[in-house]
Amino acid sequence: MDLIGKCPPDADSLEAAAARGFDRVELYLTPADLDDIEATAVTVARSAVDAASVHTPHAVPEDGETFRRADDLACRLDAYLVVHSQYALHTHTQLLDSYGFEAPYGYENNPGASVFHLERQLFDRDYELVLDTAHLYAAEAAYLESLEHLLTTYGDRISVAHLTDGTRTTDGLTIGRGDIDLETTVDLLERQYDGLVVLEVMPDDQRAGRQTILDWLE
Repeated sequence: MDLIGKCPPDADSLEAAAARGFDRVELYLTPADLDDIEATAVTVARSAVDAASVHTPHAVPEDGETFRRADDLACRLDAYLVVHSQYALHTHTQLLDSYGFEAPYGYENNPGASVFHLERQLFDRDYELVLDTAHLYAAEAAYLESLEHLLTTYGDRISVAHLTDGTRTTDGLTIGRGDIDLETTVDLLERQYDGLVVLEVMPDDQRAGRQTILDWLE
């Protein structure tokens, strides 16, 4: 499994991610990180970790400049662009797509978005999916069956997955603090998926979470 960390793009956070055992990360961005794209790119390039993916800030979908600047950073870092905002729905994908992303990119599934909805809004329109497993758990009562269906049917159009614990109403929990069968989730990802898996828990919990996953994979 290609397991990577997640952190902001400042030097201290990148150094801490390396100390947790990661050599690659997904960058969590705020609009301020894009005020000087060149400086942010240089900071990441000089760090001990590589940026495998870049998550857009949580901007309103009409804020094209923020999404374009995140794409610019992803291109400079040769990274995958995760297009996602808490203010954007999958019905906004055509608007977002009009911003002309140049980095390889995909749209993250929102909490509560069913497989049927993702198939209509993303796959039928030839978009890639960034698969957030906790968001899928909030959407599908038959979570494991839905996860396996997405991986086996659309695996070639999923380059990045997010892994965290959660409940039917809350995501982003430390591994073991939610209700998701994460050991089986990890097994499915290991057997049926060959893209990036982002450990999407709070930074202080990433070292322990990484070790738990590695223990499951042994």
